[in-house]
Amino acid sequence: MLEKKKRLFIISLDGVPFSFLTAGIAAGRFPRIAELGPPVRMDSVLPPISAVAWTSFSTGVNPGEHGIFGFVDRDPATMRMRLINARDIAVPTLWHRLSAAGKRVIAMNVPMTYPPPTIDGTIISGFLAPDLPRAVVPATILPRLERIGYRIDPDHTLGLSDRSRYLEQIRATFAARQKAVFELMREKWDLFMVHVMMTDRINHFFWADGGDPAAEFHSDFWEFYAAVDRFVGEVMVRLPAGTDLLLLSDHGFCRLHYEVNVNAYLAVGGFLRFRRAGNGLTRIDPTAHAYSLIPGRIYINLRGREGIGSVPPADYNRVRADISGFLSELSHGGAPVIARVFQREEVYHGGMAELAPDLIALPNDGYDLKAKFAPGEVFAGEQGRSGMHTFPDAFVLLAGRRLRSGGSIIDVTPTIYELLGLSPPPEFTGAPLTPGES
Repeated sequence: MLEKKKRLFIISLDGVPFSFLTAGIAAGRFPRIAELGPPVRMDSVLPPISAVAWTSFSTGVNPGEHGIFGFVDRDPATMRMRLINARDIAVPTLWHRLSAAGKRVIAMNVPMTYPPPTIDGTIISGFLAPDLPRAVVPATILPRLERIGYRIDPDHTLGLSDRSRYLEQIRATFAARQKAVFELMREKWDLFMVHVMMTDRINHFFWADGGDPAAEFHSDFWEFYAAVDRFVGEVMVRLPAGTDLLLLSDHGFCRLHYEVNVNAYLAVGGFLRFRRAGNGLTRIDPTAHAYSLIPGRIYINLRGREGIGSVPPADYNRVRADISGFLSELSHGGAPVIARVFQREEVYHGGMAELAPDLIALPNDGYDLKAKFAPGEVFAGEQGRSGMHTFPDAFVLLAGRRLRSGGSIIDVTPTIYELLGLSPPPEFTGAPLTPGES
């Protein structure tokens, strides 16, 4: 059983892999993180993207319970897509639960916290919040954030059009984030969580410049990671006595070699046809058997569920098996593209599982699954991005103690409860990452 603590500070580093971090520690690139003790490896969730992973973290349950399967979802009746937000989360979040338990929470920039909930504490919403004024609760802290130049996220479109300006924005965003952290740390809190999205941003566009910590690469990449390491050290120095420090990431990262248009491949197999008119899902021909949303979410065009459904319910399992087999056959230069195709009941369980994709394709490293809604080539080069997410290889680190390895990000949530001296709710589907031998 973990020793119960009253205060916990969490630094979440989006998309920082266990293998990258441990290699960087061995190469001397993360001296302050190294002082905290060894990280342990854990898995992400399926699909391994921030919206699903951080919602699983903040709810402590499987996506089939919380109902988030991507940043974009579809209305099967109208065949239109929309961005999802925190209102779509079907169960209570960590912020609500801890606030109700009498714990004061400060959560800064965590994905899937927009619109920000009213709690006992402070929420500054993260990625997909439209602007800072609408991202902050209580609104009284907004002037303080504006004075230090706080911004929610760099303009990620600059990663493709102007890498120098993009790096400038990454640095400026991170610098302001640190100022906000050090200012708000002086307030009353039991749980303080700051999310660093910029690690994911720099990994997507500069992984080819620095993905191997043992080698010499693009200086800007490593200068940024040196700043991350210094920030961790500064937080440790400023923490009140008796406060635990937890670091974690939500998924791994690897070198991207090819983008794979799953819808184009489904069209090659005759499972998908496009109409001339429309955009997005409205371009799908009613005779289609399936379509994909990113990343690797496959939906059967099921009659009675999809607005243009063509597959009779009696044929559902057969069609799904045919598509699963066809996806497993996809190769490039003799190398298999898909590591595994999951049926949704293998991955998801709970009251929202009926909204889940029918199949989930997990690619091998180097192949990033996309989903364009028009005829085209199946494979394209890296298209300006050199890094992609992976399902395994996330990490978690509790300063001064070694946690159990082999878990997943869902297991972090009950661990947080134990660190705060609370009993995890029975609804949580994870198990605490109790310490092993040091």
